[in-house]
Amino acid sequence: MLSLIIWIPIFAAVLIGFIPKNQPTSRIRLGALSVSGVVLLLTVWMLVQFDISNPGLQFQEFLPWIKTLGLNYELGVDGLSLVMVALNSLLTCIAILTSSDKIERPRLFYSMLLLISGGVAGAFMAQNLLLFFLAYELELVPFYLLISIWGGEKRNYAAIKFLIYTAISGALILAAFLGLTWLTGAEDFSYQSALGQTLPIGLQVILLGVLLVGFGIKIPLVPFHTWLPDTYVAASTPTVILLGGVLAKLGTYGIFRFGLGLFPDAWSKLAPFMATWAAVSILYGALAAIAQKILNAWWHTVRSGTWAMYY
Repeated sequence: MLSLIIWIPIFAAVLIGFIPKNQPTSRIRLGALSVSGVVLLLTVWMLVQFDISNPGLQFQEFLPWIKTLGLNYELGVDGLSLVMVALNSLLTCIAILTSSDKIERPRLFYSMLLLISGGVAGAFMAQNLLLFFLAYELELVPFYLLISIWGGEKRNYAAIKFLIYTAISGALILAAFLGLTWLTGAEDFSYQSALGQTLPIGLQVILLGVLLVGFGIKIPLVPFHTWLPDTYVAASTPTVILLGGVLAKLGTYGIFRFGLGLFPDAWSKLAPFMATWAAVSILYGALAAIAQKILNAWWHTVRSGTWAMYY
């Protein structure tokens, strides 16, 4: 079931690329919507079958992959990840529904939307640290193309900025995962194995700090938020839906899943700092929105009010 939710949209994204160019956009859009609808139905079925009295992982899948790297195909969901998978499936359908029938290069556009859906679902379900990293980075190129090709003014600048910030985020997360595995002497990158490892509190704080910055860029938290205004303004409506509704949630999910899950002792030490950081980010965003509203009102007055006679 979990693999179907991941791989159906990915395979569909590849197949859409082989659709003849002379096909109308509406037909390609309908095909992408049908695929996302099937994924949504599978997710709903999984929600119905989920045992809320069981706090552990459910619907688990395991397949040995690259043993020399400690990379295995491990999937599973619990109450936290299942909700995020459902959100991803729902918002993918909404993003496709809100797209225009007159969009240019529709095959590539809808392929990127479906590829993001599969990659994000894989990240929420991954129970191997390296597998999570691969799924986490899979959405980087599709989002870059969605912004740079179908974005508005300054889309190239916004896309490059998004690419750089997201690449730094992934590099920090990978460094924390590698450091954890190396310091604990673990044989693989299994999340369940990592839960049983212990480290000195100092090393836990360092690794948790690296994860906080990496995922904080993706959320984004102040001062790592500067990519967001440019990206949201330049991106199209379907892209913004996935950026705000799915991508940002992936960063928050990563902090709780890996930050709190792997370093509970360090988490308790840094909890006051993280609470302050979160409060500052919330207040900063609110004040920025208020300032923008005031500036827009002032500019409207300048253009249409009594000052217009001087121009």
